[in-house]
Amino acid sequence: MKKFLLVLLFASASLWAADGHSISVSYGVMNAYSWSVAFGKAAASIFGVEEPDEKVGRLSASSFNIAYGFELTDLFEVGGILSYTYIADGHDIHTITVMPKGKFNWINKTDYRFYSQIALGAMFFLGSDQKGSSSLEINDDTAFMFHASLLGFEFGDDISFFCELGVGQAGMFAGGVKFKL
Repeated sequence: MKKFLLVLLFASASLWAADGHSISVSYGVMNAYSWSVAFGKAAASIFGVEEPDEKVGRLSASSFNIAYGFELTDLFEVGGILSYTYIADGHDIHTITVMPKGKFNWINKTDYRFYSQIALGAMFFLGSDQKGSSSLEINDDTAFMFHASLLGFEFGDDISFFCELGVGQAGMFAGGVKFKL
């Protein structure tokens, strides 16, 4: 058991000593959950269901994302995305989404990269069903969630800026900054 822990300690230390770790922060608009709320409201109005006249605002259709990545090779990166969203459609709904990701850099130059990525994970619902409530309650509700960046462009080296066109919880249009560790 001691040998196993010692090997695990040295393996993790050497992993963090390796190059290729990065953290990114981004903002995305038109995320998947806000689309489902908007389409639900549209379907309700088509079928004559009375809904309060409250709109899904631009801020409530957005995601705030933090991602970690580790470059396995020049072309492939693995990591994860943590995404926060808020929907104000008559209910205060806060969600946290955790998704492991895989990223493929199909053009990887020193100063710029073009890429695609996919992430699959779980969305956890936080919040209350009563508008105006000041407390956040953790619900037992979870849902499957995904994100697929069909086209991403990143420019810079140690600090780089990026923009993405995709579909999913991190936003249809996303942009941010990435820091190499």
